[in-house]
Amino acid sequence: MNEFRRLLDRFWVTRLDDKELYYDLKRRLSDYESIVNEQLGWNLISNEMVIKLEKTPPRSMPWMGVQEFSETLDYCLLCALLLYLSDLEDGQQFLLSSLTEAVKAYLEKVQPIDWTRFPHRKSLVRVLRYAQQIQLIIAYDGSSDGFGSSQEQEVLYENTGLSRYYAVHFGRDISACQSAQDFESFSWEGDSDRGRQRVHRVYRQLALCPALYWSSQDHADYDYVKNQRQWVSHYLEDTLGGELQIHKNGAFFVVDSEDRFGLCHPRNTILSDVVLLLCSQIREKVRAGSLLPMADDRIVFTRTEFNQELDECRCTFSKGWGSQIRDMSDEALQQAVIDYMLGWMLLESQEDAVVLLPAAGEWVGHYSKRYLGIEEGIQDGEPLDHE
Repeated sequence: MNEFRRLLDRFWVTRLDDKELYYDLKRRLSDYESIVNEQLGWNLISNEMVIKLEKTPPRSMPWMGVQEFSETLDYCLLCALLLYLSDLEDGQQFLLSSLTEAVKAYLEKVQPIDWTRFPHRKSLVRVLRYAQQIQLIIAYDGSSDGFGSSQEQEVLYENTGLSRYYAVHFGRDISACQSAQDFESFSWEGDSDRGRQRVHRVYRQLALCPALYWSSQDHADYDYVKNQRQWVSHYLEDTLGGELQIHKNGAFFVVDSEDRFGLCHPRNTILSDVVLLLCSQIREKVRAGSLLPMADDRIVFTRTEFNQELDECRCTFSKGWGSQIRDMSDEALQQAVIDYMLGWMLLESQEDAVVLLPAAGEWVGHYSKRYLGIEEGIQDGEPLDHE
């Protein structure tokens, strides 16, 4: 179970980086092949260099992507780097200057590059750092960071050969795909078995995402989870550990607090606590009848109403928050909270509205009675009790 968790949590496991885990996974691949192939429908790559689970999501989400990247250009440069590496032999060395010339040529008609511009150089630095981090390349002489300061910086790299396993292999021509939605539709094309599509969609959502929601218009996923609850719970608990929770409008796969892995909510950060307190405040208002959810348990706020809720939460509880959060402007805190809740599928952000999703009512927290009853002597980051 722990080995599969680590495979799910990592982009890949290479023999060069973690030989012990690589061989542990290699020995136990037969334990995971069933759920990978039948329930999740993913490709599993295993060879003398790498073990990689191609974790194709059921749909794109705001939190997905390379966390180290901040601009669209970063992804363009990564694609150009992969093209460059595909022409090299395993173990072949190359200079940064050779790479920058090739990248500029590759992207000439897509995204013109000017290495005299600092933002373009910093973008490449982010890509090179990431490539080194996941071992697409190894820096032998020089530092990638120096390119941000000067385009004359030279670095000697080596191609590890892992680049050929980086991209997901769809097995079909993807040149017609122009958006994330095109890829979502494309991933199911050619598979006429709707039942199998539903199985893969449900298991992928529960394994990768914080929640699986359904609506009155689309109840197929709910029917499957409800009717196959015993088996869904068995397969996920057996490979990941945790508990499948099914509610009226959503399902969640929750790991034990003492046995968590990867990035979790709630976690030991003040921003996480702010979100828990805000959700608790809103839930109490729903119970009191001052806020009315829709039939699907969603609550729609205007932007102004949501900001007022957050301001009220800040006025009530900010004594227990760390100084970094306390000192944020209202606008910065609002954006931080919305971004965090978007990533954990606690809300949806619309042009003029914020929609609170059912999970927001499940994960709440409160400060201890000591905090509520004493005005003085409160320490920064007072511990929060989670429910």
